[in-house]
Amino acid sequence: MVDYPLASSEKVLNQSVDRYSKNKFPVYRFVPGLHPHPVNSPEGHSYGLEDEDVEKWNSDDWKYNDDYLYGIDLYNYHFYWEAHEAWEGLWLAAVRRSSEHMFIQGLIKTGAALLKVRMASFEIQDLIGARTLSKSGMDLLSRVGVSKFMGLDIVSYLESYYEFISPIFDNRIPDIDQKTPRIVLDF
Repeated sequence: MVDYPLASSEKVLNQSVDRYSKNKFPVYRFVPGLHPHPVNSPEGHSYGLEDEDVEKWNSDDWKYNDDYLYGIDLYNYHFYWEAHEAWEGLWLAAVRRSSEHMFIQGLIKTGAALLKVRMASFEIQDLIGARTLSKSGMDLLSRVGVSKFMGLDIVSYLESYYEFISPIFDNRIPDIDQKTPRIVLDF
């Protein structure tokens, strides 16, 4: 399978990016239209794997929440679709409209917007989805109610995210590279 070119090398792309979990990464970053669907296609990197149900969880225990930390790693290493999958169980198990629910959904949407930015290199109309998702994700994160949540300085993250994503509102496509905003947790 041809890997999606993100940078001249992984070393450059992920320079100085810390990992928060020990989970292995999938063999490719799913981009719709370029790769086999991870769970629906027999060639997919997660085909046949069972989804585990996520039980009720506590945001105060974020340092020990493997789904959360693995999702952060996936996001930071540009596995945006896969980060969504890692976080979706947490989002579904969270109380609707709670800080946890808005926070996880905000992370999912900001990551999905970056996936749409990547896809816009092939189909410019994907910028429309990137705009909608980025606005919604930033709005959700800003409504969590505190400036720091689950180890993330939300204000700093939103500033760097907006600075990176803002060209899409002028029909320009930013490069998904080592300057793409990362989620840095404060342990």
